[in-house]
Amino acid sequence: MATKSKGLRPRFRFAPLPEMAARRVGRTPAPVESYGDRDGYQADFIGADQLAPLPKLGAAAKRDIVTFTWKGARTHVLDYTHFSAAVSKSRRMPVFSACNIDGGKSRTIARSNDWKLDPRIPTEYQILQEVYGSQKDGYFSRGHMTRRQDPGWGSKAVVALADSDTFHATNAAPQVQRFNGGLWGEIEDYILANTRRDSMRVCVFTGPVFAGSDPVIHGVKVPVRFWKVVAFLHDGSGQLTATGYIASQARAIADLKPAITPSFVFGDFAHQQRPLAAIEALTGLSFGALTRRDVLAGAEPAFAAALRDVRDIMLA
Repeated sequence: MATKSKGLRPRFRFAPLPEMAARRVGRTPAPVESYGDRDGYQADFIGADQLAPLPKLGAAAKRDIVTFTWKGARTHVLDYTHFSAAVSKSRRMPVFSACNIDGGKSRTIARSNDWKLDPRIPTEYQILQEVYGSQKDGYFSRGHMTRRQDPGWGSKAVVALADSDTFHATNAAPQVQRFNGGLWGEIEDYILANTRRDSMRVCVFTGPVFAGSDPVIHGVKVPVRFWKVVAFLHDGSGQLTATGYIASQARAIADLKPAITPSFVFGDFAHQQRPLAAIEALTGLSFGALTRRDVLAGAEPAFAAALRDVRDIMLA
């Protein structure tokens, strides 16, 4: 990923993500045995000596995680095509979704999939509708955690399967469209555009911040903040490097539902680049050795750099 250059415009266009609108829903899950060929996220994707493992769960996250038996073993990791996810029992949303992106093999296809349940875990831990629907009626879009374009690399058939896999309830959280189509979406575009331009391999981890102060809307506790961690080989040092981000949709939620007292907007910080240590503290996850590869590893966890556009991202 190229280092930051002041005064230069990003070399690609940004656009809202139309797939964020409320879409069709498939009510009948696929047969559970049809998931047997999913390899999921690979920790050694960037290199055998440049590992970016899945986040480890802290004590609270372990108590809240949905587990299931798969291929004879108990696990909390749902493997899909080029990405994996883990789900919270209490919030019925991903704790994290982790994706491998191969920019040299990336393809773009038209969206043609329905949102669906994953038959490997109980339906009671998956939100398929409830809070999702038309924004003009005060409902939310199904926000991809691993977004549909990112795992779409390889053969045409593999890309189609990866695209379909991203439309699982286990990979979605409620988001206001203008939040995801704004700077948060631009950061995601920035990551993918760099991987394609430089034929890079990167690993991206994404998830909600579950806070006790999150508002309850349509019976669902909606996350106000989201986090993202990106692991890549720095083009200057050639070493594994990580960056972390926090984004807030507080103001977008307040605009969506003005009848709700938007107390959670106070002190809203919109978008920030943060140390991975801060994300660990907010989520109860651990990124292990990757935290030491953070470009902000020397900063205090409270450090926050405001992001107004992708040119503000610090990569060194």
